[in-house]
Amino acid sequence: MRRLYVISWSLALIAAACFWYVRPATTFRSTERAPVPKDWLQNVAKPLTPAEHIRTPDQTYLTYPEWFLVFGPAEYAESMRTRTATRFPLTTHIHQAWESYAAVSDQIAGTYPPNDEYNTMIKVINTSSTFEFGIKAAYEEVIGRITDVGPGTIATEEDRFAARFAQEYIDVIYYVPWYEFDFIKQTKTLWSEVPWFGAHPLRKLERRFFLTSELLTKAVYGWANKQAALFAYGKPLMVTYVVLDRAPSGKMEGVTIKQTYPDGSVLAEWPRYGPFTPLAIETARQGVAFREIAGNRTATLISAVGPADWQPTGKAVSLFSQPIPTKPGQCRWAIATPVANLHTTLKRMAADGLTVEHVFDF
Repeated sequence: MRRLYVISWSLALIAAACFWYVRPATTFRSTERAPVPKDWLQNVAKPLTPAEHIRTPDQTYLTYPEWFLVFGPAEYAESMRTRTATRFPLTTHIHQAWESYAAVSDQIAGTYPPNDEYNTMIKVINTSSTFEFGIKAAYEEVIGRITDVGPGTIATEEDRFAARFAQEYIDVIYYVPWYEFDFIKQTKTLWSEVPWFGAHPLRKLERRFFLTSELLTKAVYGWANKQAALFAYGKPLMVTYVVLDRAPSGKMEGVTIKQTYPDGSVLAEWPRYGPFTPLAIETARQGVAFREIAGNRTATLISAVGPADWQPTGKAVSLFSQPIPTKPGQCRWAIATPVANLHTTLKRMAADGLTVEHVFDF
């Protein structure tokens, strides 16, 4: 029996190794391991930002793996509008999460002091998401495919609930940490509002079990994660400070001008996380230039979705691109550009037909 146990685990490890190493490429880097020019990486002036709102330059890169765990679920939610979760390529996101982390790590290696605490956090969230996506992928590949009605056809209220829940989850985590989402409320909605009876009873029962397990597991893990985050970092700052060459025109929600300088430039308080990106896009559209973000004048990172054959021009470089499996011919691009060139880079990307997902505000 012991020999059978050893053989079984050995075969499982061999299968996992084959799965990891024998796979199509999912992340494409430039020819250089660290393509961002060295002179883009160092601050050359004393920041105007208040000290409590200054973040280190490496943060713009290290936050990419965190936000990838928003981009992936956003693709998941979009896909589920037209097909069931059973058909979603979960394993691709496992590879891309780790590969993007390796790419940003290579970029900052040797340039900034080691950020062991943040790197540990990234490894923890990547490991937990690997565990979650791996289990879901295996379950969907076997059980999900047995109960699936046709090739991904949405045929039960449970599948429709799953699509609504996935979208509501995204609508929340663009603005606050994922563990703030109310998974318990969603569980109650599933059991009290989704009809018990209807067509395809096997699929209904299986999806109800799957969704309940997912929601309750995330509720418990989310609570534990929140306590750990509060203990380690305290409450996250929900605002960031930017220096602009002039104040943007029109009303910009959540923006407060804190100081105006003799040359017309301004120090402004902006919301962080999700709201930062549309504000940055609108500011760039007006031709307003950034001079500083969170105390940094170095290169900042942008994530955008666009054609696989697109290439950055001007003062911008690609760290890597990742094909989006649910959108053939489309890639996610990780682009670095100096803060002073952010407005021109955003305008150029818009003109090229790219959709900016996120501007990383350090």
